[in-house]
Amino acid sequence: MSKRWIQVALMALGLAGTAALSVRAADTAKKDAQEQKENGKEVKVTLDQVPAAVKDTLQKEVGKGTITDIDKETEDGKTIYEADVTIDEKNWEIKVGEDGKLISKKLDEEHDEKDEQGEHKD
Repeated sequence: MSKRWIQVALMALGLAGTAALSVRAADTAKKDAQEQKENGKEVKVTLDQVPAAVKDTLQKEVGKGTITDIDKETEDGKTIYEADVTIDEKNWEIKVGEDGKLISKKLDEEHDEKDEQGEHKD
């Protein structure tokens, strides 16, 4: 094989690799955009940053539990607050409207299953 032929082959492999990376990057960007669309625009906030009505509802629902994470997001054009909490060693997801109205409170079974396997959601 001539030196020139090897150079051409290596260039072709390099182009193929670049094309594959471009496709993978496009797929990742598409997936990220879809997740963002599904999740709305999520912003991490602290308990001190939520409206007083939201804070009161969360504290009432959590009781002696612990709030581990709060996200401010938009669902159906409305601002909601989604809190991940631990109550009696169980992980819960609590959603509260901007007006302080409880939207939902449910066991976060996906998070619990991963914790039992020694994995973390984050």
